[in-house]
Amino acid sequence: MKISSLIRGSLTQFRGNLVRTLLTLLGIVFGVASVIAMITVGEGAQQQILENIRALGADLVQIQSVQMDDAQISRVINDSQGLSERDVRAISRVLPMEGRDLAWMGRVPVKVSSLPIQSCDLQVFAVSPLFLQVHKLKLLSGRSFQSDDFREERSVILVSQEYSRRFFGESPKLDSIFVRLNQQWFRVIGIFGKDAKIDEKMRKSVPIDPGRFSQAIIMPFPTAGGKLFPPKIYGELEHIAIKCRSLQETTQVKAIADRVLGASHHGIADFRIVAPQELLEQQRATQRIFNIVLLCIASISLLVGGIGIMNIMLANVLERRSEIGIRRALGAKKRHIIAQFLLESVLVCLIGGVIGVATGVGIGLGIRRFTEIPITFTLRPILVSFGISFLIGVIFGIMPARKAANLNPIEALHNE
Repeated sequence: MKISSLIRGSLTQFRGNLVRTLLTLLGIVFGVASVIAMITVGEGAQQQILENIRALGADLVQIQSVQMDDAQISRVINDSQGLSERDVRAISRVLPMEGRDLAWMGRVPVKVSSLPIQSCDLQVFAVSPLFLQVHKLKLLSGRSFQSDDFREERSVILVSQEYSRRFFGESPKLDSIFVRLNQQWFRVIGIFGKDAKIDEKMRKSVPIDPGRFSQAIIMPFPTAGGKLFPPKIYGELEHIAIKCRSLQETTQVKAIADRVLGASHHGIADFRIVAPQELLEQQRATQRIFNIVLLCIASISLLVGGIGIMNIMLANVLERRSEIGIRRALGAKKRHIIAQFLLESVLVCLIGGVIGVATGVGIGLGIRRFTEIPITFTLRPILVSFGISFLIGVIFGIMPARKAANLNPIEALHNE
């Protein structure tokens, strides 16, 4: 028998029992739609994880100071002075710097400024020489810091692009702009920004905000200590970043930094270290658990749909006993009967798969439209869905097909 004739015969059967066929499709449709929605949500989450890692700095080990109140500081000050340049020097001695870079910063408390913004909302940081390069901040206009700016403690600052637009307009003349911070005047020598815009939704899922410098003023670290405030006794630095050679190396560098700082801080947990590789693995593990749960839910729907198809196909066998008997009497072999009923089972599953894919895509678009859950559409879930539909058609259609093929043609015609 030709495949085309088998397909035409199957479609004729479906049209003859249209309502029953549609009811049979529901389980497959819901199951496949669940699989499509699950995989698109999973793919979207994986894509967001990678974007978060890139925004955080895929090759950066970030050391962040842990905020402590005055009572806690008084208890630990004899054993630890918080993050400081001493930690930077200790890491540099232990960790070979070939192919790696170090950058650090401290927050500068500003009580009064000449800018039209409340001092409590103004972000000013004192930074190290390689700060822009390590954090992949781009100089948009003017010049960057030079070695003389650090050595001579010059009163110069760089302003973020958002601050520049907010305070000085679109095309400011940097040579003539001065800003007063506390009682000291600083000359604006450049404007910096990031190459890529940071998604606001993305900031919630990373421990260190990658967009913290979108509204900021930075100055040489020695300038802040020499002209704005005396060196702090505790918590001189807020943040240290170690640029590694690759994402895979960040875990090893984190372990080294953890041992170095653990020794210099005498076991006081007043800092935390974030390695992108570990963060990526943790989020992937969480996503795998989420995917397993969703897959179990989808599998239940597919199992119910498969059982429904098997029941309907068994009913078809009973209704079509005379047809089977006539075909066998005219010379049809058992394999022809098996092929006919198995094809019907597979075909109804594939039709359900097509409708399920369309439904799943619609669900995914709805999720993306009305929620903050990321969605990514790829070809893989569609292929997986059709593969699952085919397997369900074969697995749950084989028993009815064998039952039909094993009918005695004489008894089938006699009963009719």
